[in-house]
Amino acid sequence: MRKTIPVRECMSHLPAEMDRREPLSAAVRHMREQRCHHVPVMDGPRLYGILSREDLHELALKGQASTEGLVAGDVCTRDLLTVDPMRPIVEVAKAMIERKVGSALVTDGDVLVGIFTNTDALRLIAAL
Repeated sequence: MRKTIPVRECMSHLPAEMDRREPLSAAVRHMREQRCHHVPVMDGPRLYGILSREDLHELALKGQASTEGLVAGDVCTRDLLTVDPMRPIVEVAKAMIERKVGSALVTDGDVLVGIFTNTDALRLIAAL
């Protein structure tokens, strides 16, 4: 395997996204329907955060009795790992390990163009 493979060759292109004002219940339903663990959260055309299953598990562990009234932007992670589409996959994987995150958002300037997740990394390994 070439260590210089750019992340754009391995990422999920144009991932399903949601608005930060979307009710949390709709966001959870969206994640189930799309069978995804990470969903970019947008504020209009701008990247706002990422909602992951881990975010939802942490919310449940906090013992919040009700999620009524919560929106995706209330729960999503705001400290994002963003990478350029040409960044080598090895560097992206190392950054994910270092930051202890399950995904990297791929942006071209300010535009979200893809997402690279643990699942994408496993697909790459399985293809070896």
